[in-house]
Amino acid sequence: MIRNKHLAKCISDQGWHKFSKMLEYNLQPRNAELIEIGRFEPSSKMCSRCGNIKHDLKPSERTYHCDKCGPTINRDLNAAINIRNIRLIKVAQDMQEFPPVEIATSGLSPKEGG
Repeated sequence: MIRNKHLAKCISDQGWHKFSKMLEYNLQPRNAELIEIGRFEPSSKMCSRCGNIKHDLKPSERTYHCDKCGPTINRDLNAAINIRNIRLIKVAQDMQEFPPVEIATSGLSPKEGG
């Protein structure tokens, strides 16, 4: 059915939606949170140390080497670190509406909390 050009996108979207709902369901008993980022975020093409984006990185390359600051890291681990960092930035932005006392006791450093 996915080969049908009229239905392929619809079917694929439903599969990912069901998968994410299953993940959320399985995370609830553990009090864990599913982190979703934008579809076009360059999580695996961005250096987790300096933020440099490597536009010419091919999907077949399994290691990420930053030409700017030098580290070599597994591409999937680099993407996971970037996803965590994107989430921490969003949390810090959301925390700006809270008083400094709540930010201080949240576990984030003052720089991250605003």
